[in-house]
Amino acid sequence: MNNKQMKKATVDAINVMISHADKGPSGFWVEDHEGCGNPAVFPEFEEGLKRGRLIQKEHYFCPWNTAIMYGDGHGNIITGCYHSCSIDKARYLSAQELKEILVRFKTRMENGDYDCVEHLSPLLTKDESRHIEDRILAEQHECERCERQKRQERLKKAAALIAKYPDEESLLAIYYGEKDCVLDEGGIILFDPASQRNVVGAEKFSYNDYLDVQFASLGKKHRPYFADCFFNAVMSHFKGQIEKVKPKHICFKRIFISGMYTDGTMFDGKEDHVWMEKSGFEECAVGDSVSFCAEVYRYVKTGNGKQIDYGLRNPTGIQKIKAYELPSDDELIMQEVEQLICETCFLSEQCNRNYCTMDPKKKRLLKQEMFRAIKAQTDKETQK
Repeated sequence: MNNKQMKKATVDAINVMISHADKGPSGFWVEDHEGCGNPAVFPEFEEGLKRGRLIQKEHYFCPWNTAIMYGDGHGNIITGCYHSCSIDKARYLSAQELKEILVRFKTRMENGDYDCVEHLSPLLTKDESRHIEDRILAEQHECERCERQKRQERLKKAAALIAKYPDEESLLAIYYGEKDCVLDEGGIILFDPASQRNVVGAEKFSYNDYLDVQFASLGKKHRPYFADCFFNAVMSHFKGQIEKVKPKHICFKRIFISGMYTDGTMFDGKEDHVWMEKSGFEECAVGDSVSFCAEVYRYVKTGNGKQIDYGLRNPTGIQKIKAYELPSDDELIMQEVEQLICETCFLSEQCNRNYCTMDPKKKRLLKQEMFRAIKAQTDKETQK
């Protein structure tokens, strides 16, 4: 398509934009919920937004290119509108202002003003530019006012919690009642009221009770590897040896966890003395080792005050396995040591993870030293 044809296509599109200026500005393309095209102006863009297809209208230049809107020194017209777009600013213009600017752009293009782009005079007048900035500032002030009001409302509703946990006032002022998950010192707080529905034992809690038990759980002992699966893993598999069998429940002496993070990184871990409902394990007996998948869930434990902890339920794919397939505590510690050495090695950037370039003798001594340190710390924590 030559320049004459592209100008004609642009004029046709600009005429449509002018007649639909009350629906806001539009650009010339969309793809998978991205782009500047406005389906209210050009209905064909709806296809791209719904199905992730590139829908693009041929055009000479776009009036919302930063360099065109604001002139020399603003944006770079050579890089294209994707990298130099100010349509977000154009959305602050009134329908009448949009019409006037689009007519002005069409006239300049037809007069050849954009045939040479070495020098561009602003498409917007000074008043129009000032109106945009004034409206942006007014919107920011309104947002700040609304946020201050919401903050006061949150503080009022959370007054009892703030009295009990004064150090958490800033968190409660920002997140109380919001759909947010916050990493706090000692743990994670789920502020989303909807998340309470999936916590076993919290069904009859008020929202304040739900937050109370989460704050009370910060820094307390819980099952960290199950928590890691709950918050971070996209896939988890479990192996365990049955230690006790009750009429409705079984207890695993140890659960070995093999999981995968969202970035594809694998991790291992273990939790001791895990109780589960017997459903699915009816054919298993004390001493049997099994592998299975299961849902990690949160529940309120009440053994030493109400706290949030993590368990397993709804097992699937249960299979009996040989006991030696379950790694010992020492083997798990050594796996952790190996991972720590790789992550902290000064040669890690040159390492292909297939062949270790560290001196074998130094690595062996380092592994032994780290193993003893972690083993001693683990034994110390177990004795508490």
